[in-house]
Amino acid sequence: MYSTSLKNKIWLGVCFGLVVGVVFRRLSFKYFSPWIPTPFLLGIGILVLIAGLILPYVWHARERRNGINGVKLKTNLEHLTLYALCLDSIMFGVQKIQGLQMIVLLGKLDLPLSSLPGETLMWAFFKYSYPFTVAIALLQILTAVLLLFSRTRLFGLILAIIMLTFIICLDVFYHLPVGVLLHAIISLLGVFYFLSQDWKRLTDFIFQPLQGTKSLNISNLYKNMYRISLFIWPLLFSLIYDFPDKHPKLTGKYQVENLKINDVPFKAKSPKDSVLTTVYMDLEDDFVLDFNDYRYRYIGTYFLNEKNDSITVKWRYPSDKLDEFKGRLIRTNGKLVLNGKMNDEKLEMKLSK
Repeated sequence: MYSTSLKNKIWLGVCFGLVVGVVFRRLSFKYFSPWIPTPFLLGIGILVLIAGLILPYVWHARERRNGINGVKLKTNLEHLTLYALCLDSIMFGVQKIQGLQMIVLLGKLDLPLSSLPGETLMWAFFKYSYPFTVAIALLQILTAVLLLFSRTRLFGLILAIIMLTFIICLDVFYHLPVGVLLHAIISLLGVFYFLSQDWKRLTDFIFQPLQGTKSLNISNLYKNMYRISLFIWPLLFSLIYDFPDKHPKLTGKYQVENLKINDVPFKAKSPKDSVLTTVYMDLEDDFVLDFNDYRYRYIGTYFLNEKNDSITVKWRYPSDKLDEFKGRLIRTNGKLVLNGKMNDEKLEMKLSK
């Protein structure tokens, strides 16, 4: 008699091999690699994975001949997998508290945001507040503790799903290394294994009506209208809202080409040259002139007359007493040509994204 089907044995074996293997690889590389060669540690992780893939078939064959206690083996494999998940989550939490995660070099923090890759931006955001980092760490540790006890395991699994799904989204959309993403996916796979063992009871619980909240005593037609209205209101609000992107076709970052001041060509030849190199046309009609360094900028608001292509820029930084820029912004051959006057100087340039 089989304790469980071959399909479930394979499901457990794969989860066991992947979860235990990747957790061992991560922790051993971080803590044991100074003394033990990483190829050896990697080999152990791979052997665990191979064992997880082979074990279900050996288990199934021996169980058929009553040569193995299938229930006991299943329980042991599940708890080893659970132990690895808990240890991994606790270690992630401890590493955050110790400052071993969310690391951004101090020199990078002074660089412009647009020059930083997504991974660095993400870590810089989370690193900004140490109490927030500790809160995330404590949540990871709490999740692991909840998973350890049968009475709180379901709650821990639900927390783990939310947390790991969020982590996977960060890994994908902020372009973290593939190995980091795979680690999170494998952890989520392990969580899904344990949920799958009680899936029917879980779904029955989730899709039961709330007993404390009574249903509206109206017809189904009005109920559906009530629900659909939640999607109609955003459409109505969107129609009357004055969106901040006044000129979406112009919004963007432009490189300055063929700059002439009073008919004399200018071009930055070194990072020290204070020459106009970049123009930003942004939300709320913000207009920025960047003089080869993000610390040297004019910032203001532009007013565009699309009938005659005239443009006026009123400055507010570094001073609102600067002369306005007045000129024309002409679209030609996929580029913008900006000509005008400011501070008694004639400016001519081409702008390209």
